Amino acid sequence: MRQLEDNVLTHSVMLYAFVLMDNHFHLVARTPRANLSQFMQRLNTSYALYARHKHRRPGHQFEARFKAKLVQDDAYLLAVTRYIHLNPIKISACRGLSGAERAMRLESYPWSSYPGYVAKGKAQGFVCYDVLREYGSSLAAARRQYRAYVRSCVTEDDQPLLEAMRASRYAIGADNFVEQTKKRLGKLRTGRIQDKDLALPRVTFDIDAIDLYVAEHYGIEATQLKEHGHRTGPAKLVAVELACRLTGLSGRAVGMHYGGIGASAVSNIRRKVREGQADLLPVVNRVLCRIRRAISENAKSVK
Repeated sequence: MRQLEDNVLTHSVMLYAFVLMDNHFHLVARTPRANLSQFMQRLNTSYALYARHKHRRPGHQFEARFKAKLVQDDAYLLAVTRYIHLNPIKISACRGLSGAERAMRLESYPWSSYPGYVAKGKAQGFVCYDVLREYGSSLAAARRQYRAYVRSCVTEDDQPLLEAMRASRYAIGADNFVEQTKKRLGKLRTGRIQDKDLALPRVTFDIDAIDLYVAEHYGIEATQLKEHGHRTGPAKLVAVELACRLTGLSGRAVGMHYGGIGASAVSNIRRKVREGQADLLPVVNRVLCRIRRAISENAKSVK
């Protein structure tokens, strides 16, 4: 799980849900920088090196390349999140268990984002719980509703979702969404094996817009973030981390924007965020979720 957390932060991936199984794993993620292949390559490589060292077992750890599909927002995103959270109890060892027994096993399964969805104390800093916004006016109500939503399928399968997953190797969603995705990808195919990955155009976010979101969260003026010194405290650290994730700028360029701090200082800030110092990561994720919604809403308006 540590390799997953490190690579989510390094590659600026928004991880909505995950489950790690004995012989495979599932992720629901958004890549604002369109760097899915780089993220997966580094994640798989870092885990393979760890596994070889721990188990003293040379050779390949994965039998094939990863598979990825675009997921349509709203109902399909919710259904896919539930589908991967249910993986730990959709195995032969659980077939003889009652619904209540399966639900208990599901909530106690440690290698999943599901416990953090239904229990505040189990939330993980590298997971974005923005999906819960669809379930209730308050976070507590949303957690209760999501638990009920998942438990409704502990003994049954979501057949409409399974059919949608089988319909296309590129997308999960309504027919028009699947067709639009095929057309967009058709223009990018070259015939190489890498074309099985989803490599849509790179998306970046303006650094001044990041300043506005961070400043609003902390109740300060955005211009204060550009001033030299530490007067804005953690606000500048959060802004630096988000700028490195979303803008595509170098560490040096980011540092110059925020009062002329050096590239090494930028690296130190990012290390503090990754290691959970000063409780920065939860704030980074909250602001990141707001930025994600802005990107998504802007994309819909362009369509």
